[in-house]
Amino acid sequence: AVVSTQSTGEGESTESKVMGLAQDVREHLPELIDYENTLSILAEERHSPMGVVLLQEILRYNNLINQISGSLTDLEKGIKGLVVMSEDLEEIFRCINEARVPPMWSKTYPSLKPLGSWTRDLVQRVDQFFKWAHTGTMPLLFYLSYFTFPTGFLTAVLQTSARSNNISVDSLSWEFIVQILDDVNITGQPKDGVYIKGMFLEGAGWDKKNCCLVEANAMQLVCEMPTIHFKPAEIKKKAGRGIYSCPCYYYPNRAGTAERASYVVSVDVKCGSATADHWIKRGTALLLSLDS
Repeated sequence: AVVSTQSTGEGESTESKVMGLAQDVREHLPELIDYENTLSILAEERHSPMGVVLLQEILRYNNLINQISGSLTDLEKGIKGLVVMSEDLEEIFRCINEARVPPMWSKTYPSLKPLGSWTRDLVQRVDQFFKWAHTGTMPLLFYLSYFTFPTGFLTAVLQTSARSNNISVDSLSWEFIVQILDDVNITGQPKDGVYIKGMFLEGAGWDKKNCCLVEANAMQLVCEMPTIHFKPAEIKKKAGRGIYSCPCYYYPNRAGTAERASYVVSVDVKCGSATADHWIKRGTALLLSLDS
């Protein structure tokens, strides 16, 4: 197959444009996390629920980084005419030219971000696990969005709590405590559970002082949610009055795909002056990532 050689507006050929963009992605690609070194740092912790999740995430991100790096090498060779452009390479060429993420890179986790912000997001994702792996110490604040499988991580948090409290994991669910103070005031891990940040609220605003939902400001599609303490708690009866069980989705495509659901967990938040039905009709939800 032959790659198109038409020129863009400035007289630059499509090939040289794609070559430049591909090199830019390569330059920003994070380094692999040393899996063997992480095993020795974790020592016995490698068998704990959180250790298992960390190691699984490292493997998935390392595989993705290797895949991106390999396909960029092949693409550069293809553009130079050193190898035949396969259908996969043609697709990567087209996607990079249109600043889209090639589908074969999107299999590790779903995202609607364009290529530039997707690459920056990948760097931040890997950094969370690099620091955790390098020090053997869990982050004070977790970005739930940086996990390829956030439900696996949340299950591990419940298992950790169940073991330390000597109870069955099946008897646990969540209590959600939205933080009123800024993150700088969080100086240590919670006794039980984890602090989660980086969530976005869609279809409502957040009243920080009264810790409840309010109408969003005009023209405001999403607002950043304060850090939430996900605290394991004995399963309680259905959410009481004045509480909205707010669905949380991995990315803005709430329906997900045939391969993968977008729904992660439902977070109980205070309704404020409206009823839960009001927020249901508004379609109010939490998102772990945006499309920009």
